[in-house]
Amino acid sequence: MTISRYCRTCRGMQDFEKLDQDEKAWARAEGGRTYVHDLWRCTAAGCLTYFRIGRINDHGLLPEKFRKEPAADAE
Repeated sequence: MTISRYCRTCRGMQDFEKLDQDEKAWARAEGGRTYVHDLWRCTAAGCLTYFRIGRINDHGLLPEKFRKEPAADAE
């Protein structure tokens, strides 16, 4: 499931998806969050932005290890 929201990093409308289990574990352990089930991340290639649903000002960046690179073009 995805939702469309404005991404401050990408500076435009992007699809967001819920954080996966590894990202949620990071948000709990390193991000200092206790409830992580309402966190969504931008799906744009290379973007690390995440935010709490309903609170666009409650946002942050995931660490580099969670960066999703663009898919390589098959030729």
